Amino acid sequence: MRSTLPVLLAGLVLPLAALAQPTPPGTSHAVPAPGVAPGTRPGPVAELPRLVIGAPGRCELSTGGQAQPCSSGLIYVHHRDGAVLISVQSTPTSTIGFQGNSDTQPVREEYTLELNRMHTSVDGRTAAKTVRGTCQISMTADGRTWHRATCRATDGNGMVTVMNFTGDGRQVTVARPGEEGGQGGKPAPVPAPKG
Repeated sequence: MRSTLPVLLAGLVLPLAALAQPTPPGTSHAVPAPGVAPGTRPGPVAELPRLVIGAPGRCELSTGGQAQPCSSGLIYVHHRDGAVLISVQSTPTSTIGFQGNSDTQPVREEYTLELNRMHTSVDGRTAAKTVRGTCQISMTADGRTWHRATCRATDGNGMVTVMNFTGDGRQVTVARPGEEGGQGGKPAPVPAPKG
């Protein structure tokens, strides 16, 4: 079991797709804590994730059996501490993220993440809760195209949240923020989601 940094993960509920963009030379690789005005640093600074993968496609989301909005695309973030966050955007101002610290990939085409937390962000306010469940991703053997992903999380009250993602056949985009030549968003070989 890998240790987690909940504060770091809470900071990633901001638009995750922006993290997949290349960092211009001479800029900091740190992201200020949420709610901190640009240019100020009253608190700790989080490191950028090790790997960010954006998978194009469409998604469906439900909570307690009720359909929720879900925009297209899925973001996979592998943090330097080993934690993984799989996120979708529910509305322009809300994001749902499924976090796990234990995963398996018995064959290159199938990946499973055991969930332990679910994060939500609405209008910049974040919350996290303990859950149990899994996210399963089906992809090509080279990891460049993701066919589908299903995350199913159950909280302590028995409320079930389900996200179903279907890839559109295009290759994923990959970024390794903070690394020289970090791929910047071009499709790249991805032997396994945890790169």
